[in-house]
Amino acid sequence: MSTPTVRILADDPALGLRLLAGARAADRTVAGAHTTDLDQPARYLLPGEVVLTNGLWTEHVDGATWAADVAAAGAAAIGFGLADHHPEVPHDLLAACEELGLPLLEVPEDLSFSMIAAAAVEGGDPSGLRLQLSRTRRLLQRLGAGGGHAALLDFLRRETRLPVWLAGPGGRPLDGCDPVPDADLARSAARAARRGELPAAIGDGACAFGAAPVLGARTAVLVGAPLGDIGDDARLVIEQVTAYVVLEDARARAEEEGRRTLAAELVELAWSGDLGSATLAARLRALGFAPGTALTLVASANDPRDVTYAGLGCGATTVAARHRDAVVLLVESAADDLTDELAGLIADGGDDPVLGAGRPIEDADPAALRQSLAEAITALALARSRPEGQRVVRHFDIGSHALLVDFVDRQVLLAFREAVLGPLERWDGVDLVHTLQAFLANDGQWRVTAAQLGIHHNTLRYRITRIAELTGRDAETTAGRVDFALALAVPA
Repeated sequence: MSTPTVRILADDPALGLRLLAGARAADRTVAGAHTTDLDQPARYLLPGEVVLTNGLWTEHVDGATWAADVAAAGAAAIGFGLADHHPEVPHDLLAACEELGLPLLEVPEDLSFSMIAAAAVEGGDPSGLRLQLSRTRRLLQRLGAGGGHAALLDFLRRETRLPVWLAGPGGRPLDGCDPVPDADLARSAARAARRGELPAAIGDGACAFGAAPVLGARTAVLVGAPLGDIGDDARLVIEQVTAYVVLEDARARAEEEGRRTLAAELVELAWSGDLGSATLAARLRALGFAPGTALTLVASANDPRDVTYAGLGCGATTVAARHRDAVVLLVESAADDLTDELAGLIADGGDDPVLGAGRPIEDADPAALRQSLAEAITALALARSRPEGQRVVRHFDIGSHALLVDFVDRQVLLAFREAVLGPLERWDGVDLVHTLQAFLANDGQWRVTAAQLGIHHNTLRYRITRIAELTGRDAETTAGRVDFALALAVPA
């Protein structure tokens, strides 16, 4: 197959091009095509390309300047597309091309630039290097325009022609990107990216690509095709874009740094009590929290990067701040399952979540904020003392008497438990203890408890009387019930 030249393109009747200038250089080899209407396109051009344009730049630059810029990049020719706003090629461009010895092709209005591009690459670039250079250039153009993750996703879809999505923290969509149709697949891809397990098959008929965890991977590239079906060319594009995804994530982290500093100042002011209502409201607005919305504080002993990731993955407005030896996450939510959701997202990275939550506050009240912060720090202290897999203390746990048990010396607790329940366990093993638990759980209701245990209510009365005789505590009194409840809360 012959290598295309400017003259071959101009003489192709299927294209209908007209060579208007630069005929002496028409035998130049064509190595590709590039479409642009930038005022200064040279920095994005590769030598040997036919530069296709609709002339939108004519509103800002004259033809001579534009042609000189294109010629300096080593272009093979210019193809000017006729349209309503340009029914003919501008005279100053035609004259400049003739002077520069740069071939100028007139492109009829009904001819798609893609047809010229296809003819320009026929038989050229057997190694694929120019294709990759061209792709890199297009990618940089998109990023330079500030499109962010959305621009990367659009580039992926155009270049690979595959169903592709970007799964952010927790599998959630990123700004400007549509969500993954299957939420479970998205979560799985995000989890694998966080743990550095990509590329890998994800579910049935899908795969994902991502960066190593040392780079702080927040985003996975999810492809709706089996890993074995992704060809070398598509994989090259995906992995190239993945590298730029990491850079976009790094840029986002840099933007978050300012918010973290503001949040740390807010937490310190709240902790010290030097925070007024107006200042609190203003600082919350500066951090992006909507006025009048509920706010929950969650303290964590986990890595700040994991806590921040969990905040991003929960779908609410969040910001993390350092406070002494903890990370405090401010979350615009009052959901009961918030702490569990954050714990799951931290676990996605492979670490055991260590969290303590304060109760949500509904108004921008400094006293309420300080109380919630104190509860979160106290709950975290309790979480730290618990065994792995049980180190999450939710805000509704704070009001339980069982919380007090965790702050008492273990040997003291065991001695107390033995003093209260030991006589019952030695008497009949578990029957009296089981009866006591049911009686307390049913708030001392005789018939309800008897029915639950499947015994006659007189038998229940006998057992409760026996419990009082053995322990010296009456389960029908407040003091007795408190002692029994605390003893039962102590693990054997």
